[in-house]
Amino acid sequence: MGATEPDLSALPEYVKERWPAALERATRKTASAVPNQDANKLLRVSQKASTAAQRIVWLQRAASAWAKPLESVAACRRGCSHCCHISVTISSVEAALIGRHVGRAPAEPAHSVRVGSFADAADGVAAVQAIGARDVGAPCPFLVDDACSIYEVRPMACRLLLNLDDDDLLCRLVPGQDIPVPYANSGQLKTLYLMAQASTPLADIRDFFPR
Repeated sequence: MGATEPDLSALPEYVKERWPAALERATRKTASAVPNQDANKLLRVSQKASTAAQRIVWLQRAASAWAKPLESVAACRRGCSHCCHISVTISSVEAALIGRHVGRAPAEPAHSVRVGSFADAADGVAAVQAIGARDVGAPCPFLVDDACSIYEVRPMACRLLLNLDDDDLLCRLVPGQDIPVPYANSGQLKTLYLMAQASTPLADIRDFFPR
């Protein structure tokens, strides 16, 4: 479980009350989950792929396999779409895959970064998240009736986001505040995702597919 101890002082009371128990539950669920060995096999295949698009497809499959043991204990359910209203960072490679699936060419994003231009990959991710933060509250363009209309080709960011609390309380958006959520630790997969396409532009999904 990848959540670190956040500063709760300025957050709503319900967050202060919930966070310790949510963190404990997430830690317990992570410890009891049996890893899916298929994830490692898929990761090895991705590393042998010859193109960025192939690497990303295999990494997406690996991410889904990694998430499988946690899905039954996560708070995420069909119809829960809070995370479809936050920044969703995708690469131009993923945008092209989505575009082919929906029959729509991605737009040239007005705001993008290349992770390879940062000394620390984490700085690049933070920059992309800051770009997307301006659209917090705006739904993903592929959210239809509170469900993902591109689930088969959903981006890596969506496959890796699992709230390990028992319900969606901490996922609910609060305007102007960043509420901590006990997400599963997907740091290794995120790093591999960035390494697989280091020079590729990344932007919020809304920039590639404006409504």
